[in-house]
Amino acid sequence: MVDSTDNNDAWSLYPYEPNKPAPMVFAVLLTILGSYQIYQSFVRYHWKKYGFTFTWATTVWISGFVCRSISVYNVQAVNIFIAQFVLVLMGPPLYAAAEYFILGRLLAYLPYHTPIHPGRVFSTFIMLSVIVETLTANGAANSAGSSDRDPGQVKSGLACLKAALILQCFIEAFFFSLVTYMEYKCRKAKNFPRKVRIVCYTLYITSFMLLVRCIVRTIEGFEAAFCATGEGPPGYCGSVSMHEYFLYIFEIANITLFVAILVIFHPGKYLPRDTKIFLDPIDGKTERMGPGFSKADKRPLFVTIVDPFNIGSIVSGKGMVLDKFWEQQQPAYEGGELPKDDGKTVEMSE
Repeated sequence: MVDSTDNNDAWSLYPYEPNKPAPMVFAVLLTILGSYQIYQSFVRYHWKKYGFTFTWATTVWISGFVCRSISVYNVQAVNIFIAQFVLVLMGPPLYAAAEYFILGRLLAYLPYHTPIHPGRVFSTFIMLSVIVETLTANGAANSAGSSDRDPGQVKSGLACLKAALILQCFIEAFFFSLVTYMEYKCRKAKNFPRKVRIVCYTLYITSFMLLVRCIVRTIEGFEAAFCATGEGPPGYCGSVSMHEYFLYIFEIANITLFVAILVIFHPGKYLPRDTKIFLDPIDGKTERMGPGFSKADKRPLFVTIVDPFNIGSIVSGKGMVLDKFWEQQQPAYEGGELPKDDGKTVEMSE
């Protein structure tokens, strides 16, 4: 909180004069992108679970912009200031969940290259994201608009916020490494089809964008902690905290472009909607219908959740024992209705 003049009635929760039209402009833009994404996911490509994930993130972020649109005209309203701060901060990690879904589907499409159970990619990263979101929400709520708060509460909130942002950076780096590993395996096998390349490059770009956002937010968190501990000047301090353009360039515009990229390169264009469909490892063109990776990994469901990389078997010397259905003769999938399995229609799964 800063005083813009000597008049006590002129103080503001913002350390700068906030841009008034920008939040609503981005709210409208995200509404357009989100609406088209809903059409793509639920009508055109039938990626419903991905669509729910993406819609959830977009709803949270739009809500943040709406709150900020109100807050910039009511710069002394603490509650609405906290609401916009928390919601804007929570949006990007939720968008990261859409990335996790895409990677899980990509690894199911190339089961012979995956280092992790494809069906556990989403759950593994989501569990990590839940920790990030919990720390983010708690930290943001306790540190926003903090001039009249208990110093211990502010310090605790900033510690949670810094921990969340640092963890998010590590998660994105880990995610990036999995995509890199998968590309390495494809290139080593001399089988890296165009549609797989497009998905990989899309994930590289979007993951890098999230990582840049995390780094800038982490710097901001350390700046805020520097002020709160009394080592720096009271109130706001540091370039990131004191200048609104950092927020709009590295967070809002950056992640809006992230959303636009995933709308333009919707994964439904390049990957099948059923996890049982995989790409033939020999010709790299024929799509085949298999039993799914869950049939290849014979471990109990709970074990695959807590140990998605099968580290326990590797450490024990047993190795990763899989029923490699992709090395067996599987029927080609020509599109349209899914093939029958023992007289029953194979159920769609995402």
